Formats: sequence, structure tokens, C-alpha cells
Amino acid sequence: MHYVLSDIHGNKDAFDKILSMIDLKPEDHLYILGDVIDRGDYGIELLQHIREMENCTLLLGNHEYMMVNALRHPENLHYKYVWRNNRSLITFDKFFKLTEKEQEELLCYLETLPLQLEITVNRRKFILVHAAPQELYETENMRRYHLKEFMVWHRLTPFSQMPARKNVIFGHTPTLQFHKTMHIFHGKRMLDIDCGCGFPNSCGQLGCIRLEDMTEYYSNDGVFSKEEAAEWRKTHR
Repeated sequence: MHYVLSDIHGNKDAFDKILSMIDLKPEDHLYILGDVIDRGDYGIELLQHIREMENCTLLLGNHEYMMVNALRHPENLHYKYVWRNNRSLITFDKFFKLTEKEQEELLCYLETLPLQLEITVNRRKFILVHAAPQELYETENMRRYHLKEFMVWHRLTPFSQMPARKNVIFGHTPTLQFHKTMHIFHGKRMLDIDCGCGFPNSCGQLGCIRLEDMTEYYSNDGVFSKEEAAEWRKTHR
């Protein structure tokens, strides 16, 4: 089975709940679309745990991107300011409680994270990315930014034109901005799965989807089959 979630933002309790729900088997695979760190208390611990998971692939998010920039270039005040301005203080403090060897290993790990992956499940093609797929770099007229920055920072909208015959799964933009609820947003060839886990005081939660049958898992609201999720969306617009 293939599972996808995004934007844990240091919320270890929510991540543990989702892992308990999906009961990940050795033959299964979990994809995490970035932003493991910041806002919550356990970003560093979660990074270390995810790094050791053999059946888990982490993609680069804008918060990991900021972290690498700030820590690899400590003389650059802009990098430091941008990361700190995005609620990184707990992550920063915990990083420097690691040994130098652990710090270097963690940064090297983050530097190897993919920006985008394409997988096929039941003959359906999925593009996995944190914020926006590279295919939209030209059409979204964002060439003033570097491609890497576009892929981890750009905000898609329900009207963004996705690549033909592919389904884009992304995080970064809380689903509340798409359909006024913290459940997975299903658009035209797009799935937004950032259910606001970084904002638990605003009813945010961690969302996860199983691609084989589109079952949805939520750290607060439980499990929804594809049919139940569709019915829920009808009554919560």
C-alpha cells in the first residue's frame, strides 16, 4: 500500500496517531511531502525517526529548505531571518543540542531529499511534491524565482492547471484555503493534503491518504473511506 501525508510541523502525537491507524507493513511505503519541522516541539526528533524508517521517503519542504540554508550559511542574515520568522526557534535550539556528528548527518540527509517524485498506483500516475510541480514553473509565470524555490514555496489555487493525465498531490497550503475545512481537498487532477497540523489551535490536524483506494486518515477525525469522505465534503462546504 502507498500512503501520503504532509506538513507534520513537529506534532509527534499526530504523526504517531496516523502511524497507528495505517499500521504500516514492511511491504507498504509512506511518502511525506516535507515540512516535518518548525512550529511544533518535536521536529528534530521526527526527522531522526523518519530518516531511520526503511519504508518511508521524505521530500523537501520549504521549512527543511530554510533550515539547510540558515545552518549551512550562518553568515547570511537573510537566511537566518527568514527561517526564524517561520517559527523555527524550537527546531534551532534542539538542533544545537545534537552532537556535531549528528548535526552533520542530519543536514546531509536533508540535502539529499528529492523535490518531486512520480509514482504509479493502480495505473494512475501521481506527482508528489511539497508545494508545486516543476511542470508548472513556466505556466505559472514564476521564472523570477529559482525552480527549487518555486517547488517548495509556490501557492497553488483550485484553478491551477495540472499536468495532463497526472494527479498532483501536494501540501504547503492548508486545505482551509481551498474548501473551508481541514480535510483533504480533491480538485481537478490535484489533491491538497496539508490539513493544518501546524495550527492545532485552529482545528488543524494531520491528514493522510492511501492511494490504492483513496481512504483518508485524520489524526483528530479518524478514518474515512472514499465514499464517506465524498459524502463528508458535500455536507461541510
